[in-house]
Amino acid sequence: MKSTIATIVDLLGGEARRNDLGPLIILRFGALLALVVALFSVLFHLVMAAEGQEHEWFTGVYWTLTTMSTLGYGDIVFQSTLGRAFSMLVLVTGVLLVLVVLPFGFIRLMIVWLEAQLRTRVDTRVPRHLKGHVIVSMYDDVADELVGRLAHAGVESVVIEADPVRAASMHADKVPVVRGELGMRATYENSAFGRAKLLLANASDVVNTNIVLTAREASERVPIVATATNPEGEAVLKLAGANQVVLTTRRLGRQLAIRVPVGPAKALTVGRYKGIAIAEFPIRDTRLGGLTLKEAAVRTHTGLTVFAIAKRGHLERGLPGTVLREDCIGLAAGSSEQVDALNRYLAEGASEGGRVVVIGGGRVGREVVRSLDARGASVGIVDRRPSLRDALVEIADEVTIGDMTDKRVIEQVGIRTASSLVLTTNDDATNIFLAVYCRKLNPDAIIVSRVTSPANVEAIHRAGADFAVSDSEIMIQSILAAVRGSQPMILGEGLDLFGAEVPRSLVGKPLSDSGILARTGLSVFAVEGKGTIEAHPRPGRILGKGEHILFVGTVSERDEFERVFG
Repeated sequence: MKSTIATIVDLLGGEARRNDLGPLIILRFGALLALVVALFSVLFHLVMAAEGQEHEWFTGVYWTLTTMSTLGYGDIVFQSTLGRAFSMLVLVTGVLLVLVVLPFGFIRLMIVWLEAQLRTRVDTRVPRHLKGHVIVSMYDDVADELVGRLAHAGVESVVIEADPVRAASMHADKVPVVRGELGMRATYENSAFGRAKLLLANASDVVNTNIVLTAREASERVPIVATATNPEGEAVLKLAGANQVVLTTRRLGRQLAIRVPVGPAKALTVGRYKGIAIAEFPIRDTRLGGLTLKEAAVRTHTGLTVFAIAKRGHLERGLPGTVLREDCIGLAAGSSEQVDALNRYLAEGASEGGRVVVIGGGRVGREVVRSLDARGASVGIVDRRPSLRDALVEIADEVTIGDMTDKRVIEQVGIRTASSLVLTTNDDATNIFLAVYCRKLNPDAIIVSRVTSPANVEAIHRAGADFAVSDSEIMIQSILAAVRGSQPMILGEGLDLFGAEVPRSLVGKPLSDSGILARTGLSVFAVEGKGTIEAHPRPGRILGKGEHILFVGTVSERDEFERVFG
């Protein structure tokens, strides 16, 4: 009996049995069942003999099977207490084996079969022709968005996944995936790491260190970009061999800070494309507020072309009659010298930026304060955690510990008179609430907010934030910049620079009749063709075959462009 129990336990064994073949499971159970039936058939005859009854050997097998299966016809029964106790033992054993172990074994058989099918469905090696691709070590919402952006940029990618079930699900969702363990050199060799454009290590700091070290065994040449959550992890990853480490909290804090006006209004170069500088500039408290583009004469005075106006994540084409509203941000294209000229033009008659209040004293909030302090801003910070007081006192002009929803704290911080507010908590619901609250208390303030989930961007804009940046956008733009060999370009949450060959339906048409902005929301800022780039082409510009249109917009708008124009 001890051996039988051990066999059952072994059959039910978890992870150790995961790789058993289906026939082996069936054979083991069949052998166990036959052994038990034979044993009970022999004992049946012994107990019957003790009661003075005699039966054929086949009858013993028949009685054992009917009793174990709980059919119990009642045609053959024991009369003694010993016989009835034996019948109970056979009955309980049958329930365990037939009603418990057999279904469980069948389920295990199906699991083993399904896993075998899943393993054969997803490859462990990328195609031999694949090169210049991006390898992503962990699949999450950010990686999903990144894979889509890379596809739009014409760059192939592959995601590493160890779990065969999850890998099969990703494969069914058309995600480029290869099976492999992150800690094995063979995984990176099978992913063609030596021919890749770069590897993204986007797991935890500890796992990323292992990824970098293992991948470096496969190739010392291919760039590795790793993400980090703290400065200590950043240092270790660089020592391990990462070419670039994206410390998201630092970059996010700096991006939030540069959107806060300090001193005279200033245009900010947020990206470059083949000599064209993409700049954004505030309209609030400048000479441009309330004027149309024609009246502002920005191109006449600076040579820079304002191709779009952005208001809380939405673009409006820069036409002569477009009104430069104070709650909007201008987007312009031109040379670096023209951006400098715009700064001089904006500085004339502009008011000085006032006091800034930062809400949230975490890593992002502290980075915002440091960046603003380096620009000479007067900064106050508020956080509800007393444990952060000493760290905040070292960097901020004023520190307030308390709940921002408390009226006394609001008055102490001076939120009603602040020129700018920066919301840096890592909870979107809290930031949305604070945006509504702060906008009500200070309608004229510039509100810049952090967003942890891109899905909440529209909500934070509706709540009153003028500008929003998410952790995921910082990471995505950092990776795209590494692929392009340029600096990250943060035009606004979800906005990006795209390029597309002039579709057949638009060849020979003037830009004004293309309907690109009206039908897709994309704003054209340049046309590239025959080795030249024309920044902000005139409305009558004829689109030629083989030329490329460069525009700014969201990924969904880029998808709409492909759907509408083919």
